[in-house]
Amino acid sequence: MTAYLIVKSDTSNVNKKEFDDWYQTEHLIEAQEAFRSFSTKRGWIKDTKFHVAIYKFKNISDAEKAISSKNLEILIQKFDLKWDYKVKRTRELLDLAQEI
Repeated sequence: MTAYLIVKSDTSNVNKKEFDDWYQTEHLIEAQEAFRSFSTKRGWIKDTKFHVAIYKFKNISDAEKAISSKNLEILIQKFDLKWDYKVKRTRELLDLAQEI
């Protein structure tokens, strides 16, 4: 069944508009290609500085491969250098159990 990688970023210590522009024009596409996800979404938790990116995979195995890949390590390094280690992130895998 479908699985998701959910990345939540706390942008409290950086310019939100700058972050949003960069994520839209550069990072999201690069991450989708690196992870080989077949669908990608992103947005903001309302009235906060928390950004969420959601990468959709065919199954949990594909999602696990993405989160343990060399590609993720490269993206993390680029991300941290771009934002001077000021954006803290969490990564969670969601293994969908049911959809109706």
